[in-house]
Amino acid sequence: MKAGVYDRFWSTLGGGERFAAGIAEALAEEHDVELLAIEDVDLDVLGERLGCDLAGVGVRRIGDDLDAVERATADLDLFVNASYLSSERSSARHSIYVVHFPAALHGADSPRRRLTRAVDESTRRWRHRVAGRSGLHPWERASRHSIRWTDGRAVLDAELPPATRVPVHVVLGRYLPGNIEPVDVEVRADGQTIATGALTPVRSRFDQRRVTVLSGVAVGRPDGSPVEIEVVSSSFLPTELLGAADNRRLGVPVIDVVAGEGAVPALARRFPAAWENPSRADFLATYDLVLSNSAFTQEWVRLLWDADSDVLHPPVTMFDAGPKDRIISSVGRFFREGGHSKKQLELVRAFRQLVEGGVDGWELHLAGGCAPAAQPYLDEVRAAAEGLPVVFHVDVPGRELADLYARSSIYWHATGLGEDPRRHPEAFEHFGITTVEAMSAGAVPVVIGAAGQVESVEHGVSGFHFADVDELVARTRQLIDAPELLGTMSAAARERATTFSNDAFAERLRHHVASVVDRVD
Repeated sequence: MKAGVYDRFWSTLGGGERFAAGIAEALAEEHDVELLAIEDVDLDVLGERLGCDLAGVGVRRIGDDLDAVERATADLDLFVNASYLSSERSSARHSIYVVHFPAALHGADSPRRRLTRAVDESTRRWRHRVAGRSGLHPWERASRHSIRWTDGRAVLDAELPPATRVPVHVVLGRYLPGNIEPVDVEVRADGQTIATGALTPVRSRFDQRRVTVLSGVAVGRPDGSPVEIEVVSSSFLPTELLGAADNRRLGVPVIDVVAGEGAVPALARRFPAAWENPSRADFLATYDLVLSNSAFTQEWVRLLWDADSDVLHPPVTMFDAGPKDRIISSVGRFFREGGHSKKQLELVRAFRQLVEGGVDGWELHLAGGCAPAAQPYLDEVRAAAEGLPVVFHVDVPGRELADLYARSSIYWHATGLGEDPRRHPEAFEHFGITTVEAMSAGAVPVVIGAAGQVESVEHGVSGFHFADVDELVARTRQLIDAPELLGTMSAAARERATTFSNDAFAERLRHHVASVVDRVD
């Protein structure tokens, strides 16, 4: 079969991209596979950085507008959409949608959706076509609206009548994080500034009900070719600013860009909740199978989308075990509190309890990247570790991480500690790849008993779950005081990790593909 794997963010080389590349690698064993991308992709760099063999896999660059994926998949026998927060439709013969974690969608029959359709139909007669070309992330739901974040410079094509002055309105949502300064926004038409304004951060939930409209006038080109509309602003990285598990570069949230003579500003301000380009909640209907990256994600797909899905855990690279030292390790980026924190500060405090409780000769090793914005948090963790045998491995190469896994006897993971998984599921690991990596090297995991961690670690068999810091300390002390138990669980952890290996992943993926092909054919 001719197959395509889509990820809008190949260049970020994150966990989602490792998942997508693993899908391409597995499919390439039996099919003609290409990566669908909105920008150039270096397969050699991608394969090396993600640890995948992409020999024989091709790349096809597609457009960046809303319908680009639907057009590009028309000639495919199999399409796998593995992109984060995607709402693109598929027109392939067989289609699979991979969910990293779902965003809330509003159904086609909801009151808000009906109001949106009414506004859309009432304005359609005077609207000129405007299509995104580049610099726009996929549609996502943000409380009151469907939005597309820019990356700091969004480019759109407006089909305007030749040599005619046409009002252009950029409708922006109020979804900037509250801890940044107001953002200056400039709207240009064919390089000329036609509107400027400032977008202020969210200060209250009421702010999210409001919109900001920047209006100007563009002139149609004499030859009738599309006018280039730019939305330019500063940008930020959520992973640096918020500690969020989102490595996109974000500018401003665009609800709509409208060209026409109608009363857009008045309508947008009068009915802000209804003014949006719909995220097309019906996109799932174009897929034959939805795959969630964990049972935790699967449950949220059911709750937020009222949709069924099967589970396909991400592929995990297996690491070699070595002679074990008295090391407790934890791997994860250093994030400030309030984001997707790996809770290193709490881990240091737990380790202090162990040391003060009489545990001697053991070290805690914390490994992970640290963005400049997270440096104050790292400094706080270092200060808390003063006087303790705590070793930091910041921004280390892969070989040093492999050595740490090989020498570690126990592995800690506490993402989500103190949070409510029902209210803040984004604060938890939806699967937890580093835990499985450590297990593959024989480190016994002691992890928070929630979300994706409970799927990889069998409590009392291949590791332990904990609910709070006191239980983390108690379970760790149980392992330290019983070397035979530690050895038994180490062997069980290595065996359990193979369940999530690249080979096991490829076999499960083949099963899902076969089920789709057989069902549809």
